[in-house]
Amino acid sequence: MQEIVVKTREEQKQFIKFRKKIYKSNSSFVDNNLFTIKQLFSNKTCFADDKEVIPIYIEDDNFNIKCECIVVYTKKLPEYIQLCFFESEDNSSIAVKMLVDKVIQIGKKYGCTKLVIGLNGHVNYGLGLLNSHFDIKNSFGVSGNPSYYNKYFKELKFDEVLLNTYTWSGVESKVNRFSAIISKINRAYSFKILEKDKLEYYSKIYTDLNNKCFPGHRYYYNRTYKEDKEMLKEMLLFVKPESLIFAFKDDEPVAFILWYPDFNELVLQGEAFGIKTYFKNLFFNRKFEKAKIVEIGILEDYRKSGLAFGLINQVVLKINKYGIKKGESSWILEENVDSNSICKAICDDLYKEYVVYEKDI
Repeated sequence: MQEIVVKTREEQKQFIKFRKKIYKSNSSFVDNNLFTIKQLFSNKTCFADDKEVIPIYIEDDNFNIKCECIVVYTKKLPEYIQLCFFESEDNSSIAVKMLVDKVIQIGKKYGCTKLVIGLNGHVNYGLGLLNSHFDIKNSFGVSGNPSYYNKYFKELKFDEVLLNTYTWSGVESKVNRFSAIISKINRAYSFKILEKDKLEYYSKIYTDLNNKCFPGHRYYYNRTYKEDKEMLKEMLLFVKPESLIFAFKDDEPVAFILWYPDFNELVLQGEAFGIKTYFKNLFFNRKFEKAKIVEIGILEDYRKSGLAFGLINQVVLKINKYGIKKGESSWILEENVDSNSICKAICDDLYKEYVVYEKDI
């Protein structure tokens, strides 16, 4: 076996070809990351502006790829070398060990003290490998992977950081239990949605709130205006501006909530999210069955006010227009007590489990 550090266009093609092969053979999953990887290879994204990005694959003696990843290092998260966008064939423990050893070697060159697997460059691009419900199609924005991926890293004695998602149905009735709090919030705060013709203005608000709300969040590091403007501009190809809602207190932004329909409903299992999805959404006006609440950010001084319920109520008002009655939260770290408490108050059940793998190097 040998390691290939991807540099040529042909090697990039082989890297992508292997991803497609993995997803075709595991048709429960939709590849939500292929678009980002293609953008990286074509230098059409600012993803790498503050990062070192090194794609690698391991191939056998017959030049067949066995596993691959993209190694990411950023000075904004200097203790970690990241093994991102991991894919592998089954029964490839030797190749995976070889890949992990290569990433550790790279990390030591940058002075990193830890290796992390499941963080895709930044938490906004994904966190965690799927650790349950392997036979159910993944929703938009979260990973799907075969169970044997986890076997590799358990065998290598990685520490585990756990995450959960939650499901809900008939959320309106649950939110109505907090109607007194919501009425108070509605009197004290105003709510505004993202406006396309003011993308620069609202994307800066979004960046500033993220950077002020999440400095203590595991793996989070500050985003730039350029990154978030690019992300929101791409998001607006699919979602309506009302998917990003801001809360203002006396004309000052203090919180936001991001939600969207589950666009993976438009994608056949085993396929990748991409341009086909865009046209299906544009021309067929598909009615979605499920929505996702992706992110809630509230400045620390306002977290005890009940504002989270006011933001969720704003989402309920929006999804009611589309007849959406079911939903799913994005991943939440098991250690995040506040977010888990809110989900337990308005959701039905714990749903999918995810895990991030860490190792001291």
